[in-house]
Amino acid sequence: MHRGYQGAFHIAIPLFLDVDRDIVRPGADLNIFGAYDMGYVAFGLGAGVMWNPIDLDAVPGVSAVGRQPMTRLYLAPEFRVQVPNISPIMPYVGITFDANWWRVNQTEIVCGAFYCTGVAVFRFTPGMTVKLGLAFRVLQGTYLDFGVKYSLSGPGSFFEGREQWVSPYFGMLFR
Repeated sequence: MHRGYQGAFHIAIPLFLDVDRDIVRPGADLNIFGAYDMGYVAFGLGAGVMWNPIDLDAVPGVSAVGRQPMTRLYLAPEFRVQVPNISPIMPYVGITFDANWWRVNQTEIVCGAFYCTGVAVFRFTPGMTVKLGLAFRVLQGTYLDFGVKYSLSGPGSFFEGREQWVSPYFGMLFR
């Protein structure tokens, strides 16, 4: 039975559900994850950044022009249930509770004693993610990791209602 640390990095393609595909395009999500692995369960923390292009020309009533990235920064404690076995395949299910900070082309002016500058404004929303994955052992302690995650972001200072998306991902897992 493995006891120790687990780490991973993933690249995902977030696809928002129930949105106009001409406005919200598929994007990219980069994630790192570290955990204490106790064999059948792992407790960890993930962090990442996600971008989705927004075509502001297609949004009625918006005066901005062109595509702008919708950026999400997140920090996510994770609980994972996995099935370690003697085969080279390790299936797992994980759940995270996400602290999300979102931004689309928003700045504020902040002034100090001698100067003023524009700073990026990120708005907070709570959320959660459910992951379903398969890790394929390629070397002792090294796995190719494939899966899909379903995420949602609740209402907060960025979204007025719940938003949800699905992200297929791949990466490397080390344990």
